[in-house]
Amino acid sequence: FIFIFTNTTLAQPWHYDFPETTKTHSSSSSVTFLPVPPSGTARVRVGSGGGNISIQQSPSIFDLSSYLRMSAPTSGSLNKFAIYNYAAGKVFTLKFKLRLGAADGSIPSASNGAWSLFVGDGNSYITDVGFSGGESFLGMQLIFGNGGAITVGIRVGSLWIALGLPSEVFQQGTNFTVEIYGNNSGTTQNYSNNGPRNVAANKWDLWVNGVLQGDELPKAALPGNTNIDSWMIYGESSSGNTANIFLDDIYYTNTISEFPLPVNLSSFNVNASGRNVLLNWITSSEVNNSG
Repeated sequence: FIFIFTNTTLAQPWHYDFPETTKTHSSSSSVTFLPVPPSGTARVRVGSGGGNISIQQSPSIFDLSSYLRMSAPTSGSLNKFAIYNYAAGKVFTLKFKLRLGAADGSIPSASNGAWSLFVGDGNSYITDVGFSGGESFLGMQLIFGNGGAITVGIRVGSLWIALGLPSEVFQQGTNFTVEIYGNNSGTTQNYSNNGPRNVAANKWDLWVNGVLQGDELPKAALPGNTNIDSWMIYGESSSGNTANIFLDDIYYTNTISEFPLPVNLSSFNVNASGRNVLLNWITSSEVNNSG
């Protein structure tokens, strides 16, 4: 009798969170400001247009936990957060808590600027430059407007197009949970989110607060069936640095995944007795588990 446990780190969600502390990064680039991620390198950059990147704690944001706040620069110079060169795969899942708004998380009286998310592979993720179309599987842009408005655009091939989401899907001053399932492989991929789902080859699904808001969205210009190992979020062109983004509880993985894992173990013990082996375990949670 042989009982084997395998380390499936490469196919598990990597949880990236922020420490219970308060500190600020105000200029240049750093790969030491943020905690080391489970896979890959975490990098921040503040350019010449002001603003900053900070780890903060507040009772008004994300249920008392610490979080990352970034304010966009006043110019086309980028303020940027990236995790890059993690274990690569042709599919991915990315999940995070998100808030947009003023520096205190509220709706500003007036705002402009944009925050953009890109997922792909290439030099643009590890340097201070903006996105490269050929290095981007996914591009999504959140454009700030007055009165709390957010307009969403996505990168389709080499063009930006308006996604046309209802105004309540993204608003300033409100917390959201965003889940993205991306498929750059050559075959349809199955996953579970409020029931069985799938995403076709070269497409991605966008979920906001548990609701599918973008079904099989077209990808950008990264070649099909190639690996993905990086993502980045950056802000730009915000007069007075009024466009702020707040992030927390980031999960990312190189597989199409569901959250939480089907079974989480709190303990597992193996005891030998002659030719017999006694296994004892306790589960802390079970989801969609048949036995």
